[in-house]
Amino acid sequence: MEEVVVFKNALLIDGDGGDPLPDATVTVVGETIQEVISRQNAHGTVKGRIIDLKGKTLMPGLIDAHVHPGNVEVILDSIPEIPPAVYVHRVSKILEKDIDLGFTTLRDAGGLDWGFRAAIEQEFIRGPRLKLSVAPLTQTGGHADKRRKDRDEHVPRNSLGVYPGVCDGPDEVRKTAREMLRRGADQIKVMAEGGVLSPTGGPGNWQFTVPELRAAVEVAEAAGTYVMAHVYTPRAAQNCIEAGVLSIKHATLIDAETVHMMREERLYLAPTLSVFDVLGHKGRSQGMDRAYIEKLEKVSAGAYRSLESAYRVDVKIGSGSDLVGPFQHLKGRELMLKAEIMGPMKAIVSATRTNSELLGLSDHLGTVEPGKWADLIVVDGNPLEDLSLFENGMERVLLVMKQGKIMKEIS
Repeated sequence: MEEVVVFKNALLIDGDGGDPLPDATVTVVGETIQEVISRQNAHGTVKGRIIDLKGKTLMPGLIDAHVHPGNVEVILDSIPEIPPAVYVHRVSKILEKDIDLGFTTLRDAGGLDWGFRAAIEQEFIRGPRLKLSVAPLTQTGGHADKRRKDRDEHVPRNSLGVYPGVCDGPDEVRKTAREMLRRGADQIKVMAEGGVLSPTGGPGNWQFTVPELRAAVEVAEAAGTYVMAHVYTPRAAQNCIEAGVLSIKHATLIDAETVHMMREERLYLAPTLSVFDVLGHKGRSQGMDRAYIEKLEKVSAGAYRSLESAYRVDVKIGSGSDLVGPFQHLKGRELMLKAEIMGPMKAIVSATRTNSELLGLSDHLGTVEPGKWADLIVVDGNPLEDLSLFENGMERVLLVMKQGKIMKEIS
């Protein structure tokens, strides 16, 4: 017989953007939500475990559309030197902390292989469900190509042997994208521009041609999935738009023309305000090179302006954090920062309903309604009044349920 759990007297934020529902009752049977009723419509007696949430908020599990649990250090070059067993345990602890923070689904933007997803599914790791990119596609000398100038050997992301997909020309891109799918990728990640931590180049150096990007899109679409792209500036973003990329991330320096193109093509923007905020304040103390700090400051300058521009014209805005090293537990900060532009409710929707649509999971996740998976969190307080509680999620997120299974519970 399937277990029945009934949440009563909850302030319900359903993830769909409507007004919160006071004194709601949500019934979970097995993996799914069976019933959502208001106080006015309450009826009968339900048998099962009753959890009284008087004074607490019930809402969908959070989704982060840009994470790197495998980036266990701020200085990425040191990660391949970590012994495999130590590395796996360090990543596992990050994933377990993520579920405790209320994140029931993560889109890894590169670094983890299929084994971590399997370990979670087989319950060796108590963590969120994972949507994997495995490793990003990058052109020779591109953002993910970490080779030194005096060496030709490719550099792995970690000691498990996850290497970037270095490729040039549509045919190589096509083959490499297919290889990522073979290795377990749920979506294809492309580096369409230089980055803050690029050893050569940086933001403003657009990478991959439109035909190369289109080749990746064609492979992804043939497999029933999509391409996500790392960009900052208009040229790189517009290349991706022309190629049919679905998901743009960062995009801190885009202009009004690009924003309107994104809206017309119904692309998703996943800002990553928290990584710029946190590394801007703490990166130097973690040993970040001065050149990297300067590039970080350059791309951070327009982050809020770009988000506001996209928000004003109704671009679909998801939520991602991109935090690395010892700062990954701060990923809930992304909602608080985004709320400065969007307000608290729409910031929550960005990390629930919109992210579920972006990840192709809207039939199962993102909102609290009958028939969907029971990914639910209980929060001590009202996040519409204080979104900073997600920054302190270890204490303020009291219960986490993933697909009907309670993963964390603080009595």
